[in-house]
Amino acid sequence: MKNFLQRIALRSVVVAGKQRMKRYLGFVREKVNDKKENTGICAQSLVKEENSTLKGSELAFVKQEIEKGNKELSRLLGLKSMDLDNQIRIRISLDTAKSLVANCASYTDVTLLATLILNHADFPVNEFIMNENFAPEIFRDLAILFRGVNKSTSFWLIARAKMLRSDGPVISELFESIADEYITTLNVGIGVITYNRKDHLAKTVEAIKAFTTGDYQLVVADDGSKDDTVEWCEKNKVPHTNCANKGVVRNKNRALYYLNEVKKVDVLILLEDDCRPNKENWQKEWVIAALLWGHINYAHKRIIKKEEAVVSGTGSSTSPYLCKLVTGQCTACSKDAMENIGYLDPRFSGYGAGHVEWTERFIRRGYNGSTEKHWVYPAINTGLISDDAPTFKNPVQLEKNRALKKKIGKESHKREAWLDGVDRSEFLKEIESIVT
Repeated sequence: MKNFLQRIALRSVVVAGKQRMKRYLGFVREKVNDKKENTGICAQSLVKEENSTLKGSELAFVKQEIEKGNKELSRLLGLKSMDLDNQIRIRISLDTAKSLVANCASYTDVTLLATLILNHADFPVNEFIMNENFAPEIFRDLAILFRGVNKSTSFWLIARAKMLRSDGPVISELFESIADEYITTLNVGIGVITYNRKDHLAKTVEAIKAFTTGDYQLVVADDGSKDDTVEWCEKNKVPHTNCANKGVVRNKNRALYYLNEVKKVDVLILLEDDCRPNKENWQKEWVIAALLWGHINYAHKRIIKKEEAVVSGTGSSTSPYLCKLVTGQCTACSKDAMENIGYLDPRFSGYGAGHVEWTERFIRRGYNGSTEKHWVYPAINTGLISDDAPTFKNPVQLEKNRALKKKIGKESHKREAWLDGVDRSEFLKEIESIVT
């Protein structure tokens, strides 16, 4: 009887919470609609030059601000009073957006100002969103405003609100639902790296199929296994390479290149064959983390349990751990980050150091992490479990790779997946060998 009454009470709390959420969202929609009707600015899908004309509501907002004496807004937008009776086209640079906020936000409606900026941005809007410190409620209301118009912008806005107020129930609910909506528009790629560990590979691929929701691209990069790995892939119709053994860096690059260049994915997730999903929709946190931070690693339990290994963070996609140690058992990165960083350095051969150098290159180029005093690497562990299979470590190769990493450690330029023209031809033939 006691348990029954507890369940009834819990159900009542949940229902009441949902009703509060519904009422709140209704209030925000009314607020947004009021702004549309009263010289406010409606969200538009404006990122292209042909859509740069000020709409009626935007023009009314600008006129109102000029009448109020907001000279900074007209100066920064390059507008004069005589212009306001004509068709006006504007494109707002990132520097102008920052100046508008710095000079105008204190005495105008911030939501309307930010909407104007986002509608006419000539830069990736996430660069603006992630670096402004509006109140969480501002980002929340903007996310609702853009939700039906631009899912990418809405996602970045609600993610920023979530970062600023991680425990807010309304923001958290919105974050989950808006993220789900956005992720369904993305092309997600999952690569599995393997060598002579067919049993581990089979468990990982089966777990991916069981726990990954929605559409995704899958490829197995096999580094010339001598067991029946290839036969298993063929039998189970899993896209896979059929190449000579050339080491883990080459093999990771095969999967990355196939997903990035052939399948044109938006987010790449790279798993080693002894690290597999154990939770439904496991990829969601990895996709979000890759989008927000550019790259993310696996926070193995032995890392986060080690004394003083975790510097900060909660391990969630919006607040990943920052760890002093890193493992390459799972890595995710966004297409944008890949375009800036490129592939693992092909000068590494065999086992060791290649993944760490790749991760540190992300950090050197401004992605999440730190080089101050001690390297710290962003990581999460949501939805994965590791078997920690025996490695193919070679002490001679490991020492050679460590020496190479020390030599090239300060380089940060983008890497191709090959060493030279000859190696490029061989690499592309390996990609062409992938059986789908």
